[in-house]
Amino acid sequence: MPVDQIPIGTFSHLTRLSKKALHCYDQKGLLVPATKDLCSGYRYYAIAQIDRAVRIRALTGLGFSLDEVAVVLDARDRGEREVIAGLMQARRRAVREEIGRLRRVERVLSSADPLKELFKMSLTEWTIKEIAPLRVISTREKGAYGEVTGQMIERLCQEVASPENTNARVKVSGTVVSICYAGDNEGNDCDVETALPITGAVTVRDPTIEVRVLPGCRALSVLHRGPYENLPLAHREVREYLDAHDLSQNGPEREVYLNDPAEVAAEDLVTEIQYPVRD
Repeated sequence: MPVDQIPIGTFSHLTRLSKKALHCYDQKGLLVPATKDLCSGYRYYAIAQIDRAVRIRALTGLGFSLDEVAVVLDARDRGEREVIAGLMQARRRAVREEIGRLRRVERVLSSADPLKELFKMSLTEWTIKEIAPLRVISTREKGAYGEVTGQMIERLCQEVASPENTNARVKVSGTVVSICYAGDNEGNDCDVETALPITGAVTVRDPTIEVRVLPGCRALSVLHRGPYENLPLAHREVREYLDAHDLSQNGPEREVYLNDPAEVAAEDLVTEIQYPVRD
């Protein structure tokens, strides 16, 4: 057998990757054996592939998905440093969010009353006010509220940061707004629009994104302080308030995220909840 023809078992030992993982990488086109025996089906790798295997293992160890690993390695081969830097920054944000989540878990479990601590929140500044029309760049999807919202925000930010919009001096003029058109109180099976207030002549490349004006309305507004996961409880209280005060909802509710979860602790997150009501 040629020196540069390494059986999968030996390659597995050399790279510390299981045969199952190597089969998976082969199927995804991420690490395809250099040769395959047509009769036996045996897979053989080349010495040069050890480097790629080690990089795959290291990147998955950092939490990158296999699709992201493929993008990183392809960008490395093409010398696209900005692409790699962007992916690394996104992964770093995800790690920080997970660290924050684990710290919250530790704090809750260490408290005298974990169940009380888990659902702690405050609702303040209940008021009925006029909401002005708002020019935004927005996108809309269906799915679990917590899953689709973050993805949509990222797409909107990327669109605003495109070279065309940067050159046109397009600016973000407010904080993220989400509008829920349907769904249950747990945030499942929602039809969600996520919007970013902007100024300037916007160029939109993504067909799922549009520039529009959110209509103004008269709304019951309340400030929620606490983790996003407790927002369903806040919505329940707002709906109870509407019933108790004979107020009729007149349009989909909105959430306005007034600070950044990457910059403040979960318990300090402030969200304005707006329920349009009839005059």
